Amino acid sequence: MSYKDILLDEVMDKYPLPHLEEINVMLSTVDGEILGFILHSKIPLEKLIRFELAGRGFDENHRWVGFEKANEI
Repeated sequence: MSYKDILLDEVMDKYPLPHLEEINVMLSTVDGEILGFILHSKIPLEKLIRFELAGRGFDENHRWVGFEKANEI
């Protein structure tokens, strides 16, 4: 796969969802070594995201459930 194959204009709809644009901006600012580490180490991003949401008191649907209940999820 070449860089041209992964350009957003070619692999996504003309008007991508705002969340996808924000994710793209977020990833574009992450150091390349960190991105490579995540890929090669197969870090479970779902678990990291759940941990972060629980630390804020939210469940997996971003609903406030409080810190105790969020830690159970």
